[in-house]
Amino acid sequence: MNLRIVPLSLIMATSVFLTSCSKDEESDTVKDASGNVYHTLVINDQLWMKEDLRTGKYSDGSGILSGLYDDVEWASAGPALTIYQSDIDGLDSDGEMIDTYGILYNWYAVTSTTGLCPTGWRVPTDEDWDKLITYLGGDAVAGGKLKSERTDPSAHPRWDSPNTDAIDEMGFAALPTGYRSSIGEDYGLGYCKYYWSASEYDSNFGVCYYLSSDDGTMEKYYKRKRSGYAVRCIKE
Repeated sequence: MNLRIVPLSLIMATSVFLTSCSKDEESDTVKDASGNVYHTLVINDQLWMKEDLRTGKYSDGSGILSGLYDDVEWASAGPALTIYQSDIDGLDSDGEMIDTYGILYNWYAVTSTTGLCPTGWRVPTDEDWDKLITYLGGDAVAGGKLKSERTDPSAHPRWDSPNTDAIDEMGFAALPTGYRSSIGEDYGLGYCKYYWSASEYDSNFGVCYYLSSDDGTMEKYYKRKRSGYAVRCIKE
């Protein structure tokens, strides 16, 4: 069961090309518990990481459950991460996939009291995402302003064509990481992106935000907490 909200009107970072003077830049960096370094970006009055989270450890250094390639293991896991499984040449090992598209997490890892993001950072709530979307002009255009302009036939990481309305106005450079379903199946690499929020809909569903190659929207959905989606951290 998937519940959708109708709009109001799917590790190593890829280089970010700054394309608009309308965004503010922040030169500081932040390091996660695995030692990965992220650049930061100010949009309006929010401080975001410029890259998706790719840590295998919580903020206290303890490990996040991983290696759940069996669909039953994934579907019954508590807090866990996953790496998209692909047969694309050059993306057919876990290391290659992490370097190119990063790591996906279920909602239980996202909301672990141990802390998924680095100290002083957190997974954004739906209010944080909604504030960003409103600042960008609403859900009908926010996706295009956040999507990377890298498009097929460019090498991975890139969006499938047509990557409609992608202008990456903010330097956010969202990439199509695809997702792992709640029953352990991988879909959408190159085509779509889901970002988790830390907000809950009910005991089975969490709030997330969706971008696709087909248009420039950014839509809010309620999805099963056992799904594996990307995470972008925001400063406390």
